[in-house]
Amino acid sequence: MHNLVPSRSLARRSRTLLTIALVVGALGAFFAAIGFVLFAIPLVQEGDTLYALVRGTLVVFGLLLFVVALALAVRAVTWRTDNDLAVQVGGVLTGALDARYSFIRNISTRELGYIDAILVGPPGVLTFRILDLKGTLANEGADWLIQNKRGEWRPLGSSPTREVVADIDKLRAYLSARNLGDVPVYGVIVFTSEPPTTQLMGKAPVVPPTHLGSLLMNLQDNYLAKDRIDARRITDTVRTLYQR
Repeated sequence: MHNLVPSRSLARRSRTLLTIALVVGALGAFFAAIGFVLFAIPLVQEGDTLYALVRGTLVVFGLLLFVVALALAVRAVTWRTDNDLAVQVGGVLTGALDARYSFIRNISTRELGYIDAILVGPPGVLTFRILDLKGTLANEGADWLIQNKRGEWRPLGSSPTREVVADIDKLRAYLSARNLGDVPVYGVIVFTSEPPTTQLMGKAPVVPPTHLGSLLMNLQDNYLAKDRIDARRITDTVRTLYQR
């Protein structure tokens, strides 16, 4: 299996975002400086309402741009170029799948958003949502509950199922727009912590959940059940999704 990560592409995006942050920050400093100068050196008689409005607006606008630049800079330097949980999953799959398969982790594009990992092979495309949650969890349909220390059930903060379904829909549309609409797309939710640290209970799940240790076994009845696309479609799909 080919274990891939578009780290160079992600690093380029991080540098681009940092450049944008610097430009926005410079503009913010420029506008704020003009505003402060107008406060320090009044060019008209004090009490002019329009003049006061202009210099106040310049200062506020400049400071807002500076805050935006700071947020962009933080996003740029914290941009993940890899996903440690996806690395774990890739390590498990590498020894079990042959060279026809490609595991692409840490996908982040404007059209697809962020996806933990994707497996491309003869059965089609498999979308991963990878979690390191601990505790006892129950999944029915697309709904998730987690048990607290008192044994009470409460809704999980978000639904991994709905997140995967959204990723599947975006992937199908993305591939269809590139003449790959016949490539089937599946999903799976993987928990990296094993029992008894993480316990899973399920009833009619929309997307199959599994522990990492039993991932391959649980894929046998769905994704890995049969080959669905030929070598050429596999290559075209990998080229489309793996952006160096």
